[in-house]
Amino acid sequence: MSPEHRFEALAAAEAADLEALANDILAEVPGVEVIAGPESVSAPIRLPIPGTDSSTAVLGHVGLSRCTVELGGVRGDGYRSGYDPVGAVAAAVCDAAAQLGGPHAARVEHLCRQTAEQVQHATRERARRVAATRLAEA
Repeated sequence: MSPEHRFEALAAAEAADLEALANDILAEVPGVEVIAGPESVSAPIRLPIPGTDSSTAVLGHVGLSRCTVELGGVRGDGYRSGYDPVGAVAAAVCDAAAQLGGPHAARVEHLCRQTAEQVQHATRERARRVAATRLAEA
């Protein structure tokens, strides 16, 4: 799994599952150090403007929580939507564990794949509901 897909999945994972996995990792892997955060930030949502070379329009901003940790000498980064400092730390710990390898890497991979499947299912279900929507003509 690419780092981008791992970040995306950890950002969307159920909080209880993510935090439980991070707690298990921290119980067995000593030496976690928080490098940055956890902190709340605002990130712009940009879309390209058609017909221009590289111009974009800012549609708005989204609030994020982020954190960077070092676990066993490996850097891990975590991002969560909204105000979720605990989730950002947990995601960072899981990211570092995935890169570190070992038994926890497989558990992180499993959580990420499970989350990706849930997100895909929810996206398909939302698309199905939108497709079934009919507007009455006035």
